[in-house]
Amino acid sequence: MKVELLTDGSPDCPLVRLYDFTPAEAEALRAGVRRLADGQCKQLDLAADCDASPMGGFALSFVVGRRDVGLTSEGRRHFWELRSETWDNLEGLLGPFVNGLTGYQWLSNEGGTALLISTNGHW
Repeated sequence: MKVELLTDGSPDCPLVRLYDFTPAEAEALRAGVRRLADGQCKQLDLAADCDASPMGGFALSFVVGRRDVGLTSEGRRHFWELRSETWDNLEGLLGPFVNGLTGYQWLSNEGGTALLISTNGHW
């Protein structure tokens, strides 16, 4: 799975794009998001925990927060912060990709940046 921040090039920008993945990689992501929703963990590093490849040096972690914030940054570290209830909803949106769905799905749009998952990178 590749993870990339697109700041321009589309009216939908800025957006974070998750793309080029197998159903098994989608399942690893879904399982990690399930752990966030269930409170089993507070942070999911996509590169370390889901074997995601940060494109252009954009490394992303998913975190559980008190509010649905979306994308935040601390230096070179980037976070997607949502409440556990919102992670639960997002986990359901990932299910079809585990089953081999092709296409795309908008996962979140908090904070002015959208989160997109797309099998081929297009939307």
